[in-house]
Amino acid sequence: MTALIIATLLAHLLAIFTIKNFLVSRLLLLLASALQTIICGQFLLTESGWIFNAQNACLVVSWVANIIVLLAGFKLYFLRFLLHVIAITVTAWIYLFPFNSAPKPYVWTLDLHILFSIIAYSLLFVSSLVSINLGMQIRNLKKNIFISQNLNINSLLKNEEKLFKLILFGWLFLSCALLTGIMFVKGFLAEGMGHKVIFSLLAWVLFAVLIFGRMTKGWRGKKAIKLNLIAMTLLMLGFLGSYIVLDYIV
Repeated sequence: MTALIIATLLAHLLAIFTIKNFLVSRLLLLLASALQTIICGQFLLTESGWIFNAQNACLVVSWVANIIVLLAGFKLYFLRFLLHVIAITVTAWIYLFPFNSAPKPYVWTLDLHILFSIIAYSLLFVSSLVSINLGMQIRNLKKNIFISQNLNINSLLKNEEKLFKLILFGWLFLSCALLTGIMFVKGFLAEGMGHKVIFSLLAWVLFAVLIFGRMTKGWRGKKAIKLNLIAMTLLMLGFLGSYIVLDYIV
């Protein structure tokens, strides 16, 4: 396991150092993601069930986020830099400060809810990183700072279009996650987890408003970016915050 962790960290570090060479950096991200696939399997899955705590939630979201960025073909430097830094931080955290949790038995209804939640959070998490990068692009364009050939109106519009696709699909999966949670998860609003649902519902509403505003009024730029980041903050408080409270406070 130690060798696997070191190899993953090295792949992410090398990807950072070669980040301006898109092809090389992309191949290294692909390698790092493949290694993270094995790590996720080792830490999350057991014969008796899932081991899902704050650390593993961060690990699997980081892994899925890598895949999303690879499939979407984002060339945004800061987005990919953040992605690698987050993966390195999460992997090191799990290796240096492991947290032991009891596995939860495999039940298809609960597994479906977890799957929808992971995909939704990962899509919307990537959308928040894209929003931060696009905010920087908009600011630099207003200052006429052309630091690369990728920094122009056309690339901004293309990445903004990808951003709203991420938000739309993330919102749809979040809807499925909330619906399956209400239908299948016992005590979904109990056991001190009510705040998780409340924050998630508030985020769901804000993402819905953002999607509606985009489709009917063409919202874009700073307004869309700010609303997306606010909604993601609420979702993070509900999703990740609940695991942190259960693991380290309760």
